Amino acid sequence: MREKLCEVFELKLSEEEVANDLITLLKIYSPPGKEKELHQALSQICRKWGFEECYVDDVGNFFAEYGEGKTILLASHLDTVPGWLEVSFDGEFIHGRGAVDAKGPLLAFILGAAMAKQSVSGVKVQVAGLVHEESDGLGAKYLVEKEMKADYVLIGEPTNFGIAIAYRGSITAEAIARARGGHSSAPYIGESALDKLLSFLNEFRSRFRGSSYDEITSAVTMLNAGDWPSKLPEEAHAHINLRFPKTYNLEKVSKELLNLAERHGVELRIIDETPPVEVKLNSKAVRALMRGCLKNGIKPKIVKKTGTSDMNVLAKLTEHIAAFGPGDSRLAHTNSEVISVSDVIKASKVISAAIIELAKQ
Repeated sequence: MREKLCEVFELKLSEEEVANDLITLLKIYSPPGKEKELHQALSQICRKWGFEECYVDDVGNFFAEYGEGKTILLASHLDTVPGWLEVSFDGEFIHGRGAVDAKGPLLAFILGAAMAKQSVSGVKVQVAGLVHEESDGLGAKYLVEKEMKADYVLIGEPTNFGIAIAYRGSITAEAIARARGGHSSAPYIGESALDKLLSFLNEFRSRFRGSSYDEITSAVTMLNAGDWPSKLPEEAHAHINLRFPKTYNLEKVSKELLNLAERHGVELRIIDETPPVEVKLNSKAVRALMRGCLKNGIKPKIVKKTGTSDMNVLAKLTEHIAAFGPGDSRLAHTNSEVISVSDVIKASKVISAAIIELAKQ
């Protein structure tokens, strides 16, 4: 069900106003499940920048759009990883949770689409703020399930002005070990669930020990066991994550992981599986971003990202897809998220030029 939120207003761009808009978004804490807190602020920002219509879909994705014809979808995400950061601005750099990942890129997409509005015709331009990108990818998956029409898709992520043509796949799982327990004074008599789990985790880390984009990498992100210092744990839990490039098959990697857990007597509950994605350099989205960079004095650079994004899911909509945005991805998910206002504006100019290029197709 669509909830209409916006009207058309004249575009007026200033560095001060862009900074104020980003600060407004950053001051709204929006981890997965709390994205709706951003809807009203986004509607006000988009109203100011001249979008013809805004609405929220059934899962909480926010859309601002204008025009009719072939669809250019500019998709970023509303949610951030949990953990509030105090928002600050020194006149050049803005610090806060989501500054890099991905409210800075989202605002750049809003501004870029707004700047292109008077220069394009015969296209529908949609800016989408998707939900749950940092968890289960609900927002992007919903668009695929609904068979959304999109001829071209640009993904708003921190690429530091690189054009991302690939993201690795991901498997997130919870490993659960159970044992009869016992007294810590005689561990040779009892049985420790933690020991069983650690045995699995050691082989997990050894088997998937890659250290580059082209290899399978593994991480243990959460570990919990035991309820008393002198008691062997009867249950132990760990959250694990695998990342792998397009050269590996999701089903085969998943099966190998499940077999490994079974050998150690550990239950493995798959939380999320996302296939890797890689698009060709001659994709229209990639070419449009390259031209957008050149027109704004930026030397185009092609990058492959070690992480996973909504691009992995939305690639099912079209082969003409790529990711781009301001911000250093090394700062994402850290307490040092900071972005410059000038970079947000520079990225928006690239996006505007890319939209104009795609509208010519």
